[in-house]
This record gives sequence, structure tokens and C-alpha cells, in this order.
Amino acid sequence: MVKKQSKNHHPCSTECQQLAEQRTDGKESFNSGTTNTIDLEKRRKVLELEIEVMRQEGRKVPSVSSIKPDQWEHLLSLTSRNQRRHYYLYLWNVEMVRLGQKIKKERKQEEVAKRREELLKANAENDHIVYGLFHNTMFLRIYDSTMDHFHNNRLVQAMQFGVNLVIDCSYDDYMNDKEMRNTAKQLMLCFALNRSHTEPFNVHHCNANFGKTTMKQLEKHLVQLHQPEFPFNITERSYMDLFPKERLVYLTPHCKNDLTEFNPDDIYIIGAMVDKSSQEPVSLGKAKKQGLRMARLPLDSYFQFKSGKSLTIDQMLAIMLELKMSNDFGKAFQYVPRRKVTTLDEAAAKEQEMREAAKFKFNFKRTNDKRNSKKPR
Repeated sequence: MVKKQSKNHHPCSTECQQLAEQRTDGKESFNSGTTNTIDLEKRRKVLELEIEVMRQEGRKVPSVSSIKPDQWEHLLSLTSRNQRRHYYLYLWNVEMVRLGQKIKKERKQEEVAKRREELLKANAENDHIVYGLFHNTMFLRIYDSTMDHFHNNRLVQAMQFGVNLVIDCSYDDYMNDKEMRNTAKQLMLCFALNRSHTEPFNVHHCNANFGKTTMKQLEKHLVQLHQPEFPFNITERSYMDLFPKERLVYLTPHCKNDLTEFNPDDIYIIGAMVDKSSQEPVSLGKAKKQGLRMARLPLDSYFQFKSGKSLTIDQMLAIMLELKMSNDFGKAFQYVPRRKVTTLDEAAAKEQEMREAAKFKFNFKRTNDKRNSKKPR
């Protein structure tokens, strides 16, 4: 007798199982403090099988070979199938972007090679002097490494003579994995923004926890982070141990004290936290507990907010850089995203439109009432 398949049995499950077993041969295992390595390997095989089945069903999932070790580590930590599906879709989008970039790069290389051949052929047939880069020219090419040295030297000067600013990296316990990864991206944007400014801050990243996702992602993208010659101040120590308490000012949107002007003698603290899932005043509580002065940006004096008043870390740094240069809040607030705010002039114009609409509605109703009263009964 032929044994019937169950309803939940997928027709390609056997084939996928064989593929999964073949792919797992020789692959590295992931160490975990709480889970056995063998259990992780078994779970990884199950996930590889799940990916293969979903791929054959036509779903948007990445190829197993494209998943990196750190992505596998995050994938193994997900508990629900819905979370995995969302992460599969994200990895598929990343894979498609990389594939598109690869195709674009290959086409560009072909165009460059073709153009080079045409130029070499034209130069061979031309007896005159050729003007341009690498030929007869008074200008030298400026390499990217030269620009890096120039910007890094500017940061070194800021470390010696610049105004101090602190980024507090102690909020990992209040963020999920996605928010911590976003925080790491914003910290990299802060580094690039500060480095390219004409008068950068001497930024200190304090309370760094290198065992958490934020610092792991930062180390991944800034590979020279711990090199002594790299101009990036990062420490596990608290800013309370590095600077006098009376000079510290914690910037938090939850306090009631507005910042009226930029004081170069003060050391301002920006909290490195992405709080999309929670809007609790964590920074306010921390500053109160440590007995620090607090201030918030006077955003309400310039804007009416359509949504939340929270700004990203790099937006806060851009505002502080402009305040240090000009001490003009009007100029500094150009870095506030326009999608979040309505200016006072726009709000006044909108209020006037609403008044006119209400007046028209009242007059229209009054006219109708008069007409109805004149009709014979």
C-alpha cells in the first residue's frame, strides 16, 4: 500500500531537505552564551529549509549563500515566523540592490574600457599635445585618501583646541535590535558631518558598551575605530568622570528649560537613542538623577509640529554645529525636517483660511434661513 501524504506536507520538502543538508556541510557555527552550538546548527538547517520552500513558492526571500554570518545570528534570534518573513523580505531587498549595483558597475566598467580604447586610438593618431588629466596639465589629481587625511587633520585640531561635545551611548537597554542598528548608522552620519564641517566639535562618545549591537555595528562599519591614529573619541567611561559636573548640560526635549544661546564654555550632551517604540523621558530622568543642568531647543518658538518633536542624532549635531558658528537659532533650525513642522506664518495663513471658510458657511446658512422664512405656507 502507498502511504498517503499529510495535508501539510509540501511536495518539494524532501528535495529541499536534501539541499539544506548539502548546504550545511562545512558551514561555520554560531556561539551563544545560552544556547548549545548543536541546537543552533539544527535550527539553522530548519531555517535554510524554510527559505528554500518559500523560494519555490515564489516568495521574496534571499538566497542562502547571500546571508552573512551576522545576519544569520540575528535570524536565529527571531522567535516568530512573522518576524522572520519580514527579515527575509528585507534581506531580499538588500540582495536585489546589490545585484543591481553589480550590474551597473559592470556596465560602467565596459563603458570606461571602451572610452579608454577610443582615447588611446585618438591620441595615437594625433600629433599635437594632449591637454587634460594625466597629460599636459598644471593641475594634479586629488585622491580620496588625500581628502581623508585633510578632514582627519581637521578633527585632530578640534581634539586639541575645539569645543567639547558628548554623545551619551548608554541607552542600548531601552532599544530593540533594529533601533540599535539605526543608532549606529546615525553615529556614523554624525562622524561624517562633524568631520566635513569647517569648525568641528571635539566629540566624545561616552558610556559605550562594546557587547551591544550599537557598538558592534559601529565597529563593523568603522574598521579603524580602535586604531590610535584614528580621530574618534570613544570610551566606556562616563562623562561624569571626564568633565566637571558644573559644565555639563544635558539636551533633552522633555525638560521645560529652553536653550537661549550657545555657550562655548558649556559641554552639551546628546543622547544616542532611537525611541520609535517608546517615548519615555529616559534622558530627563537620567539627567535629574545625576544632578545635571538640562535644556531643550526652543522649537516651539519657531515651528508648530505636525508630528513628534524628536530629532535624529545627526540632526541634533548639525543644529549644534550651526549654533556654534552663528549662535542663530533661525539658521540652525534649517536642519529640522520640513515634513515634521509648520512655520508660524504658514500656521497663521491656515488659520485665516479656516476663519474665512467658517464665515462663508455662516453667511450661506443665514441666507438659506431667510429664503425658507419667506416661502408661503
